[in-house]
Amino acid sequence: MDRKKGSRETRSSENERKSRPKKRKGVFNPNLAESESGSFSTSAKKLKDNIDMTVNESPNIEYRILNFWVVFAAISSLVKCKTCNGNITFETANARGLGFKVVVKCDSCADNLIPSSPFVAHSYEINRRFIFTMRVLGIGLAGAQKFCGLMDMPRFLTETTYSLILKSIYESVKTCADVIFKKAVREEIKDTPNAADEATPQLTVSGYGSWRKRGYTSLFGVTSVIGYYSGKVLDLVVKSVYCKMCESWKHKVNDAEYEEWYQTHGDNCSANHEGSSGKMEVDSIIEIFKRSIEKYNVLYSYYIGDGDSKTYTGLVNSHPYDDVEVIKKECIGHVQKRMGSRLRNIVKKNKKLGGKGQLTGKFIDKLTVYYGLAIRRHSASVHDMHEAIWATFDHYSSTDANPHHERCPTGEESWCSYQRAQARNEAFQHDYKPLPSNVLDAIRPVYNDLSKETLLERCVGGFDQNNNESFNQLIWKISPKIVSSGAVVVNLAAYIAAGLFNEGSKSLLFYLNSIGVSCGRNAHEYADKMDEARIALAERRAAESTREGRMLRRQYQISLLQAASSAEELLYGPGIDDSI
Repeated sequence: MDRKKGSRETRSSENERKSRPKKRKGVFNPNLAESESGSFSTSAKKLKDNIDMTVNESPNIEYRILNFWVVFAAISSLVKCKTCNGNITFETANARGLGFKVVVKCDSCADNLIPSSPFVAHSYEINRRFIFTMRVLGIGLAGAQKFCGLMDMPRFLTETTYSLILKSIYESVKTCADVIFKKAVREEIKDTPNAADEATPQLTVSGYGSWRKRGYTSLFGVTSVIGYYSGKVLDLVVKSVYCKMCESWKHKVNDAEYEEWYQTHGDNCSANHEGSSGKMEVDSIIEIFKRSIEKYNVLYSYYIGDGDSKTYTGLVNSHPYDDVEVIKKECIGHVQKRMGSRLRNIVKKNKKLGGKGQLTGKFIDKLTVYYGLAIRRHSASVHDMHEAIWATFDHYSSTDANPHHERCPTGEESWCSYQRAQARNEAFQHDYKPLPSNVLDAIRPVYNDLSKETLLERCVGGFDQNNNESFNQLIWKISPKIVSSGAVVVNLAAYIAAGLFNEGSKSLLFYLNSIGVSCGRNAHEYADKMDEARIALAERRAAESTREGRMLRRQYQISLLQAASSAEELLYGPGIDDSI
């Protein structure tokens, strides 16, 4: 969309728009009280240079859901006015969202007003708390309104007020996220060997992008870099090709009114990306690398990436550190996927190579897993990786008359049954059918390509992007892909997810504190229990026996599904039920 940036001096007097009256400062407007957000971003800025993330526990904060009329009718029948000993009744007033005031009415005395929750400036704290909590759950304004309606609560805030509060929360959360990122960078420097002794520490990071919409037409994309040693998010960028305000003003693009509006909007436009959605990851990684020195005084010298995009090529061409070269390390998980993809393409091109005793889906999965294990278990040496990869190929080409197990590991603990038998001085007979020669000839070029020295050199160290993928799925839990949302919501979800990923549920208390919300005993107990459960689950999943068990269960489930598919007739396909 072409945008004209004109000035008032160049416009003719008849096209000039009358200036709007200036807003009076310092005047309280109760209708806009819930929208007044200046104090919240100010509170967040106070935390900008504060490395202490401890949130004090407030003893006087505890919320309950109650039926107002049942509770206060009972109280009215039990209490009297201390001043005149008259009867007391209770009503509500000044309701804004979930906040309101309890009116204590007496026959003889003046009314007393009691707020239902503490105030932050002129706004009810409960509204901030509720909106933030709903957003953590992935629920927006429509969900909040539905909740209030079905719970017989008063109507929630309007869309305009909700948007202003949400933007205020986002600004505070972003400021706090910067504190969390700085803390993560310090930990990464401390954990990286010899980095603390360098004037400008050189770090190893993994970069990965994720999109708001499946496919390559997404309006929003989130790209993060995670420290290899700390496993924490160090920085992130949210790219957007859409701005709701620009969309609503596009029909006035050639008017003088639009030019005046855009002069104030240009710097705040949420559309910060030009080009395709696929290019979001490339541009974001370049932006993150270029600001690493200014932001943290570090160099991201080693980049863990994959071959799914041209991110590394774009990064090298951008020269983020002038003459300092960024060295790429391959994600083993993505390299492993190449084996499965290449073998499946072979079967697609030549159906005769598939079927029982040849390249079945289950056998392709097995070769893919073995290829990945060969790299992971020998990630310290290119030569050992190469030998382990070809050991798998030779193993499944062996026969009793012509065994090829020279590259298989020796000893009684070997995964190779032939070598185990040799170590025990036992007679051995192959209990599996070797791959036919035509299959071996077809897959040999794949093994040649995926065992090249240039590729395996980038696999030395055994790096992966698992942390990035875990972080990405956390973002889209907070901002579900099936629900449309704007740039503020996606940004907010990304920063909340970063806090949860780096510091656990206690980061939510940190965020709440930054927007002026006090946290009581219940909130602190919840955060502690969630973090304890997260650690326990991570330790259980990290156990080797559990990991192997998951792999066995997955393979077993695949085999069951394949057996069921083979036994049944074709039940799903284009035009399959057009016989009637």
